[in-house]
Amino acid sequence: MSELATPPPPTEQRSCPRCGSPLAADQEWCLNCGHAVGTRIAPTPRWRVPVAIVGVVLTLLVAALVLSLVELSGDPQPVAKAPTSQATATPSVPPEEGGSAAATPTPDAATPTPTPADGDNAIPTATPTPAPGGTGGTVGSAEWPTGKTAWTVVVASSTSRAAARKKAKAAGPDAGVLHSDDFSSLRKGYWVVFAGQYPDQKAAQAAAKGRGGDAYARRVVPR
Repeated sequence: MSELATPPPPTEQRSCPRCGSPLAADQEWCLNCGHAVGTRIAPTPRWRVPVAIVGVVLTLLVAALVLSLVELSGDPQPVAKAPTSQATATPSVPPEEGGSAAATPTPDAATPTPTPADGDNAIPTATPTPAPGGTGGTVGSAEWPTGKTAWTVVVASSTSRAAARKKAKAAGPDAGVLHSDDFSSLRKGYWVVFAGQYPDQKAAQAAAKGRGGDAYARRVVPR
């Protein structure tokens, strides 16, 4: 007598809970809609709170750094105040008994200086005359008259005005400084130290020999 084969138990039919498509026994994803049937997706971590905390901490650090820089850049030394001048009070002297109080005269702020009378004992006051402008202006202790043509002794020349004035002071009271651009007989671009005024070349050459050095006679002709 032969035994009959027992058929296998029927498998349970699975379907997608979202779209209802049939699923195999080992199928984890729905091939129709992509729904996860047997796989659970882990939730993403919450990152907003940590990021917000880090941002607040960084803001506080930046604010503290800025305040420190402001404190360091400030001037720690106090500003000295100008001393206040205090007027010294002069005590009043009471008048003597039986007499009257003597009034003390107060000198005026601007007291005119007495001028000596004209005569033998009068002291003349030298008034400095400014250098004439335009052609022939000088900048030394001596001045060249405006528009005058004459012979002189050239003591030195320089492209520096300050150096020429220094040499003029050392040359004597009759020395001065001329700007060569104002005279047609002098080379332009120099400050010329002259000494004296002479009517002819012979007298100027004799004066130049007496000064020695590199001094020479030169006729000065204004432009």
